[in-house]
Amino acid sequence: MLEWGAFCFGAVIGWFTYFTMRYSPTHALSDIAVVIGAVGGAAILALFPTGTSLFGNYGVGLAVGFFSYVAILIIATLRTAGFKGLVDQQDKKNPFMNG
Repeated sequence: MLEWGAFCFGAVIGWFTYFTMRYSPTHALSDIAVVIGAVGGAAILALFPTGTSLFGNYGVGLAVGFFSYVAILIIATLRTAGFKGLVDQQDKKNPFMNG
């Protein structure tokens, strides 16, 4: 059961990390520091010690949360705007960060 908790916690952090990076008006060094803090901060290492299944599940959850956000954005864009919505660099709803 602890492994599922670590996985879910990682998924939430991954989801929030992508959300923050996507909607931040400027991507600065502080944004990268937030991601590094989420991935390997002292609090995380205290909760999920390295080399344990808890830390492994946290890492998997982090990746799942991050990439599921991207996948949902791509699917929603394809359903509403079609392929044009993915390639239009001027569209603010484009699921890819274009600066």
